[in-house]
Amino acid sequence: MILLTGVTGKTGGEVARQLAAAGTSFRAIARDAKRAEPVAALKGTEVVVGDIGDATFLAGALAGVEQALLVMPNGEQQLALEKGFIDAAVKAGVRRVVYLSSLESVPESPNPITQMHVQAENHLRNSGLDWTILRPTFFMQQFVGSAPRIRERSEIAMPIGNGTLAATDLRDVAAVACRVFSEPGHSRQSYDLTGPELLTMHDVVARFSRVLGREVRYVDQPMDEFRARLKSINLPPWRIEAVVLELSALAAGVVDHTTDTMARLLGRPATSLEQFVRDHRALFGG
Repeated sequence: MILLTGVTGKTGGEVARQLAAAGTSFRAIARDAKRAEPVAALKGTEVVVGDIGDATFLAGALAGVEQALLVMPNGEQQLALEKGFIDAAVKAGVRRVVYLSSLESVPESPNPITQMHVQAENHLRNSGLDWTILRPTFFMQQFVGSAPRIRERSEIAMPIGNGTLAATDLRDVAAVACRVFSEPGHSRQSYDLTGPELLTMHDVVARFSRVLGREVRYVDQPMDEFRARLKSINLPPWRIEAVVLELSALAAGVVDHTTDTMARLLGRPATSLEQFVRDHRALFGG
């Protein structure tokens, strides 16, 4: 039995859809039954509703589970919940935990989110469980949030300056997770997962322009303006500062390379940004 967390989010939800499409049954944890309805409707899915921080609930959810995907939303209690899940998996006799971390999670990072990833990775490595760690970087799906501005003003506004991205399609990351669950050879492996190109934001808008058939411009948004934008959508102060640190690191060039890991694991090229825009052309006003 496979257990998935994070199924009402983007990455966990995509893993759920791909497993179901492949005919693989799984159990999914969700806090909100209503939000989990699209996953519950997938063939071969068992949804259990409860709080991952509840030890009794978690023990029941892990019963009979052989492999688990650990994907947690960013928050101040994230590390405690991730460590609790790993410890509960050990007690339940789970064989392997597949953990979603990030490429930017290195010990010297000042970002509290990436620091939590570093500590959770270490806790998992020392747990006695079999493990696989997936470390993707900037998801192409983040451009979906810019879709209204792209449609209406042909602009993408982000505070990344001349920094670089190895923009990655989370559909590819989900495909890697499904491979890890279904085939041997991934024991105690940490995979740095990137898209195929290292791009500045000027490269990004050039690719949008090419696919959409009109000029899309990059606006290097002042960080204070970006912070105010996050505040306007009611993100908590802790989360706002973490996102600001994340984009400041990208602007400073923290991601300066790509890897061929995605292509090697999937047996095909990683999805390009142009292909992503092509797949979502209607959303961006193509």
